[in-house]
Amino acid sequence: MKKLNMITLMLTCVLGFSSCVENSETEKMTDNISTNGSTSKVAGAPWIKQFEDTFNVGSSLSKWTKVQRTDYNSRYCDYNSSVPSIQSRDGRGCLEIKTTKLSATKYQSGFIKSVYQYKPENNTEYMLSANIKLLAMDGANYRSFTDTYGAWPAFWTVQENGWPTHGEIDIMEGYSFAPNASRFTSNLFYGTAVGANQLGNAAERQYPGGFNINGNNGWHLYECFWRMKDNVVTVTIKVDNTTVSTYTNSSVSNLNLNKFENHNIIFNLNVGSNDSNFINPNKINLFTTVMMWVDDVTVYKKPI
Repeated sequence: MKKLNMITLMLTCVLGFSSCVENSETEKMTDNISTNGSTSKVAGAPWIKQFEDTFNVGSSLSKWTKVQRTDYNSRYCDYNSSVPSIQSRDGRGCLEIKTTKLSATKYQSGFIKSVYQYKPENNTEYMLSANIKLLAMDGANYRSFTDTYGAWPAFWTVQENGWPTHGEIDIMEGYSFAPNASRFTSNLFYGTAVGANQLGNAAERQYPGGFNINGNNGWHLYECFWRMKDNVVTVTIKVDNTTVSTYTNSSVSNLNLNKFENHNIIFNLNVGSNDSNFINPNKINLFTTVMMWVDDVTVYKKPI
């Protein structure tokens, strides 16, 4: 998401922050890993829960930092710490991030980053998952995300300190281009110098053609498997148990997954782009609002 050269984007910036790691809770799972009824899968070996937030109504967002700033990629979008909230949606507690049009050239939205950080040690694998629903509202009526233009929601992990020298993993980036088809991708970013991504968009992989954002009542399971086996690092992105992409160092020129360091988990809903050839600011149409609902974010770890 922090792709300061998206398509032909040009910005570079450095965000420093104090790295911190939350103490992991260790709850052992043996066979089934479920995600609130949306999808379930069977693990081949015991997993240990490292992090979870089910966003139960009445709970707080104490496991997250609510960011307040303008998006790096879009001067049209300001993140306000008051926007991310916990709501009851579709009969479940959810993180809700929604957009508000402030003027012809400015939208307000939300961005949260986990306090928890993680990366695989040698001969371990981590599985990060979240259930996400994207939709819009036109007054009191629900609209499909695909009816909008200019929305840019994302689920990703990154070490912002010294970006992109410690890597970035974009699990889901969505782009709405109505009346044309919306687009969903995974991506990686990395570079050896601060502010200089060396990969361009060579690591971008589009979701399978059969992916339907409106299927399953709009809820989809997004997963990132990040593993290191005998010092060889692999990142695999899945949606609804279907593999979108598998990355190794040989996948993209200049990629070095061994340099990826402790990552935070991020959810945000950007609007527009500094590159008007990519998202035309004059065409942005989010109706009353576009919303990202997130349920049951978990990180599990296992030896391999």
